[in-house]
Amino acid sequence: MSALRHLDAMTTSRLRLAAVTPANAGVLWRLMQEPKLREFQDVPRLGREEFARRVAQRPKQFQASAVGRFEWLVSLTEERRAIGWVSLRVGEQPRNSAEIGYSFLAQYRTQGYATEAVTALVEAAFTGSELTRIEACCLPENLASCRLLERIGFAYKKSQRNAAVVRGRAVDIVVYELTRERWQPAQSGSANTIVMPASTKPK
Repeated sequence: MSALRHLDAMTTSRLRLAAVTPANAGVLWRLMQEPKLREFQDVPRLGREEFARRVAQRPKQFQASAVGRFEWLVSLTEERRAIGWVSLRVGEQPRNSAEIGYSFLAQYRTQGYATEAVTALVEAAFTGSELTRIEACCLPENLASCRLLERIGFAYKKSQRNAAVVRGRAVDIVVYELTRERWQPAQSGSANTIVMPASTKPK
């Protein structure tokens, strides 16, 4: 498999995924202030300047040697309105594994946008990188998120007690995983199209 390609932008039939950089970090920060996003996850409570500083410290490219957090703003293609974000977190060990995350504004849920965005990111990660495994964590009571992962092909891996903190309290989580062997590339007629930039700088 070739070395990891960095993904500046991805598009689907309805969405555009743009890498979060210091230039657009403020857009993501504003989304993160929405109170309903904290129902099932621990969204960081950082000031805008601190958040921008942390984004600036992240790896500049999504490549084989890079570890850390990579995020993409999700916008409606026609309106260019940010409706959520997706992320990949690559740890030190093992390098070929990552954790995927996603969050969408309440008014844009149950319309297939999250499924569309996560599917595009999974496809991009497996076709453009050396990743062999992607994991996702969610609360057991977040049934919509569990069903989303199962639709895409993720399988239940394990449950962990008090493994996360949401709204100041320890909560149980369920862990799902998708291996490269289980993943099936999109059909040739898929609406998901990865758009690779000419520049080698973003992210």
